[in-house]
Amino acid sequence: MFEPVKLYGNLSEDIINQIMQTINNGELKPGDKLPPEREMSTMFSVSRTVIRDALKTLVGLGIVTIRHGMGAYINEVDGTEDISRLASLLQISRGTIEELFQVREVLESQAVIWCTQKANEQDLKQLEHIVRKGKELGDVEESKFALLDAEFHLKIVEAAGNRVLMRLMINLLDLLGENRARVLMVPGQQRLSVLDHETIVEAMKQRDPKLAQQRMLIHLANVRKAIQSVAQVS
Repeated sequence: MFEPVKLYGNLSEDIINQIMQTINNGELKPGDKLPPEREMSTMFSVSRTVIRDALKTLVGLGIVTIRHGMGAYINEVDGTEDISRLASLLQISRGTIEELFQVREVLESQAVIWCTQKANEQDLKQLEHIVRKGKELGDVEESKFALLDAEFHLKIVEAAGNRVLMRLMINLLDLLGENRARVLMVPGQQRLSVLDHETIVEAMKQRDPKLAQQRMLIHLANVRKAIQSVAQVS
């Protein structure tokens, strides 16, 4: 099921990518149990610490649940299969993308306010760390940046403290997935997104909800514009 990760790059991210791929292709389904840490450590040829880091991120993204004394399970989310069917039924058109972004702007403009009000210092440090990793990647690794981009937005929602909002965001990012990936291939778009993320974090560190909201809306407008430009070319 899994293969040893490459010795260079971010090991935990490579593990997350492999696990997500097995979920996307149906090898792992909601309710399935992941192999024990020791077994995954052997499969991926990494230490158990790296496995724990990857699992921690998957838990934060709402993909995995750790049941103490039992192991790690792929989340059984009501409507997961319905969401997949919805994605195919929608046949993401230009109009649908616009509607998805309208919903995303409503959700994330409020989420960033709650996050600014509720986030603790550890939350803010994690967001800064994601921004730093984005800067280090540059404009060359779209798949890794796409994961970082999702991690950034989902971390804001997690720190906002609303589990329903977290699930909605995961579904929205899933529906926008292919278009988001194409946008990140546009020269300069990754760098622009990282700079946008950085300004959002700075506003949150200042504990200025209105400024954070304003900067989030600017960021989403930039992404929407990039998606529209890609759609016009295709």
